[in-house]
Amino acid sequence: MIDRRREYAAAGVPFFLRVDLRNRVPVLALHELVEGEYQALSAAAAGTTFVMRQPFVFTVDPADLLDEEAPVEEPDSGG
Repeated sequence: MIDRRREYAAAGVPFFLRVDLRNRVPVLALHELVEGEYQALSAAAAGTTFVMRQPFVFTVDPADLLDEEAPVEEPDSGG
């Protein structure tokens, strides 16, 4: 099994954003590399707001990442 976090840390990648979609419940978790280890900065699951300020400002409800379309309403035939 590949340990991406360890590989990214060894390469000096300053931020690591994990997107987890287990059981169709999206969770976002942002980590920052501090002294060779990743430390959690922000995390949120669907129905809450994920907010990050580094390495850029970004805000989203993880539920918005699901590819689910709203039901299409049929046009009123007027009759």
